[in-house]
Amino acid sequence: MNENYNINAEQAVLSSLLYAPERFTEYSKELNKDIFFPIGHKNIYEAMLALNERNLPIEEEFIKKELSKNGNFDENVLIQIMVKTPSNYIVNYIKELQELHIKREIYEATIKFQHGEIDHIKLSSLITKANSLYKKEEESKLPKREYEHLTPFMKSLFYDLKSINEYPDGMVFSVMLASMAGLIGARAKITNTKNITVFPVIWSMIVAPSSLAAKSTLYKFAKECVFGDIQNRYYDEYEEEKINYKTLYKGYMALPKEEKLQTDEPEEPVLKQLIFHAGGTPEAKIKSLHHNPKGGVVFYDEMKSELEKGNSNEEYKALKTSLFDGSVFHKELVKGGTMILRTPILSEVGLITEKWLLDATHKNDIASGYMARYLFSVHPKLDFKPLQIKDIHIDKKKYAEVGEFILDMFEKYDEPVEFRLSKNVVHKYIEWFNAYSSDAFYTETEEEIASSVRLGTYVLKFMLISYIFNNAYKKIDILASDNMLEIPEEYFYEALEIMQIFREGSDKLLSLFDKADKLNYKIDDYVQKLYKKIDKSPNGKIKRSAAVNTRGLNREKIDHLIATGMLISTKIDRTEYLSKP
Repeated sequence: MNENYNINAEQAVLSSLLYAPERFTEYSKELNKDIFFPIGHKNIYEAMLALNERNLPIEEEFIKKELSKNGNFDENVLIQIMVKTPSNYIVNYIKELQELHIKREIYEATIKFQHGEIDHIKLSSLITKANSLYKKEEESKLPKREYEHLTPFMKSLFYDLKSINEYPDGMVFSVMLASMAGLIGARAKITNTKNITVFPVIWSMIVAPSSLAAKSTLYKFAKECVFGDIQNRYYDEYEEEKINYKTLYKGYMALPKEEKLQTDEPEEPVLKQLIFHAGGTPEAKIKSLHHNPKGGVVFYDEMKSELEKGNSNEEYKALKTSLFDGSVFHKELVKGGTMILRTPILSEVGLITEKWLLDATHKNDIASGYMARYLFSVHPKLDFKPLQIKDIHIDKKKYAEVGEFILDMFEKYDEPVEFRLSKNVVHKYIEWFNAYSSDAFYTETEEEIASSVRLGTYVLKFMLISYIFNNAYKKIDILASDNMLEIPEEYFYEALEIMQIFREGSDKLLSLFDKADKLNYKIDDYVQKLYKKIDKSPNGKIKRSAAVNTRGLNREKIDHLIATGMLISTKIDRTEYLSKP
């Protein structure tokens, strides 16, 4: 244990902080009180932290007063630090203290395991936690993802939108999928032919620094590519109809009383919408959907007020749930009468900062399943590159023609057209979903399961959206033949690939909520989840492919666990199996 701390290095760091207090905030990001070994050093560092938080000088007398308040002042310890020469190499000393702290944590966990105080799962969790104590934020920067299964339209639009400012992949898919789903709206739905039928409703939320996300540019190009000029044409038509209505209404009001009784009053025009207004009351949203029963999409520049609206108004939250599920919704209007929405679906996408998300979220929002309805794309500052002004070369007309083709194709259908999975895809989807659901049941908390189940049904939505747009891209009328309402295998593998992006976003979101005490259940780390899965297997080992499907795990993490001895890898007939050490 003597090798796991360095008193001289600790004194050098504390002395440097004392004599260069202007650098305290910078260096404190790399430190915590437990990085120091003797209790006297911990106390002095905590006193410095307290003084810095209150904007008080980090000086001898102030430190002494701060320590004396709690009876922690030790003159000898403070003198030893004051006489220590400040170091010009404080960064090197901090790095050494970090490494020693990690060693101490691992050593203490190992001793507890040897004494029978903790089991091997807890040991694994503590070791993982120790190794991640001082990971730099840069390590969370998104690696470049390779896509094997993206279909032509999805790949083309995705990379074009991504090229605008090198947005994170999840952010691009969030905006892109919500836009595409909004155009389809209640014109189509999909069934797995067994027990699930869903509309293409996409709710997505981008959690990122507002100033870096450049969302307005991404929104703008996504709208122009998916919707073209359709919504603007609707605006123009409405304004013309409004002018005509005013003329007709004026003429109607000028009629003699008897003639007016025999004449129908002109009907006020209503605005056709594919892109809905982000604000307004719940009743206004209901009215808009009543006039536009095929639905559409809402783009929120900032989602905080929308979340707060739902959490302060249970009636609005009930409406939102109906909008997601597409179930019949009726409301008794304040001024009399009843409004019925038969397929009240509305997709949405918006941005919110991490702080505002935590401020607006209630503790039961995940457990209730409400927040679990969202696809999350969660990104720190370092997932973004500096914004650049550059030429953007996107053939928006090529994409806009696809949207118009889809609207024209569905124009003659009053009811939603039901798509289904082809026979082999039904089998593959059921096999995948049942294994995915079982894994979640045995390894995840109730709040994690709520998110996992929703993502499982999103796979169907992704398949439907991609299938419709890809065929429209090729100018194929898939409604012309009943056989073409079956979705083939390639769309299933693409949907799983896209779903994995949002699974990672869900992991990041739940981690944020966990740290902010917004969850009811403590989340196990991915090693504990994996060990639980192995324990449930018949022979104490699972295929590597099954391990990758564990929430929070990816190929790189599995390789690390094998390299550190926390997993044992064996090959049987060219298949790799993993077991506990």
